[in-house]
Amino acid sequence: MFVVLLLGAATTMAQTNTSRIAGTVTDTTGAVVPGATVTALNEATGISMTQTTTEAGLYSFASLPIGQYSVTVEKSGFKTSKLTGNALQVNTPLTIDLTLATGEVSEVVTVQAGPEQLQTANATIGNVIEHKAIEQLPLNGRNPLNLIAYEPGVTQRSQGGVGSGVSVNGSRDRAFNVTIDGIDANESSAPNPTSNIYRLTPDSVQEYKVTTNNATAEEGRNSGASISVATRSGTNTLHGNVFYFLRNDKLNANDFFSNAQGQEKHKVKLNQPGFDISGPIFKNKTFFFGSYQHTKVDFSTPIAETFGIPVVYTPTALAGNFRFFRADPTCNAATGAGNCFRIGSTVITGNNILLVNPTTGALAPTVRECASGTDVNCVATYGIQSAANNPRGVVIDSSMAALFRSFPAPNRYDCGDALNTGCFVWDPPTSHKGPAYNFRID
Repeated sequence: MFVVLLLGAATTMAQTNTSRIAGTVTDTTGAVVPGATVTALNEATGISMTQTTTEAGLYSFASLPIGQYSVTVEKSGFKTSKLTGNALQVNTPLTIDLTLATGEVSEVVTVQAGPEQLQTANATIGNVIEHKAIEQLPLNGRNPLNLIAYEPGVTQRSQGGVGSGVSVNGSRDRAFNVTIDGIDANESSAPNPTSNIYRLTPDSVQEYKVTTNNATAEEGRNSGASISVATRSGTNTLHGNVFYFLRNDKLNANDFFSNAQGQEKHKVKLNQPGFDISGPIFKNKTFFFGSYQHTKVDFSTPIAETFGIPVVYTPTALAGNFRFFRADPTCNAATGAGNCFRIGSTVITGNNILLVNPTTGALAPTVRECASGTDVNCVATYGIQSAANNPRGVVIDSSMAALFRSFPAPNRYDCGDALNTGCFVWDPPTSHKGPAYNFRID
């Protein structure tokens, strides 16, 4: 559940859901212009803020909501200068220097800002994931923070386990600092930037910044990345969206590796209906945004991708009959000299998965059972319950036998030693459901 309520849009410098526009006003000769009136207008909401330049010609809007801004400068004796289309991103300050030409105030010089502006306010290294990317790029499970894995310096392991599996520049996968609208959102029990304490959806996130190096004081705390998320807010225009995302076994295809191993496709049933709506309460003054998404998912994940494949004893081994490959002692495995047994180009000198069928565990066509105790290059059996090997008639402990009988038999023999142990592979089922909703007024 994620609920945010912001009244009055009050912010502090320690929070990182806003950003800053600052710069210098000069005339055409390069001299600073004190006492000029600078106005920053949010083009989506119509809300504006005004300041007067200092004796050094400086101005600074320290805490502005993110969005597109027009910056206008006016002073008697000069033409009005206006720069539109300035994209202010979360925790990424903008430096906008403006030049005034002599003329009447009624004369307005309007310039459209370029698509990219050099950020010179600090030395942070990172990137802003904008709403357009969140909305258009594929997201498995509709988690907008999954795009973190595509940032420079970020690596993600393919298999799960404790922690997130996401590392930045070699740091631990728990070394993240996540804030949402300036509020700490770290999950201390199992730190993971993509599974923080709030359920974010693509509809509720305006953008977020991933800082991978040289974080500022507002962001820095951990050795890994700092993630600053800004949620969406309303504008002067009423917007709405209704959706239903569906995945199930009938629509999904099996992957290449499962097909190659004769495995059925993994179970995935995902239902995600929801909506979002935003607009003005009072135009140019107060706005609202609300979103809701319900998630119900049932899926199975191969055990190899979570905790690793468990190795279990074969029924033959559980009965006390252990098998081993008896190689000819004249065989030199390093050079291949002597009476060596080969499967393909591989010299076999001991138990090897090549000795058996990987699916059934039966001996491969070129592999045979030993005919006698002196036979070589064959599979021999050592029975711990036989009279020759157990003259005192010691029986297997009943408690241990019962424990081993509770283990499943191998269903794959391309792991373990193939003759006495194999692997039991299955897809443990997982399911969860719950709502994610966000509402804000500002």
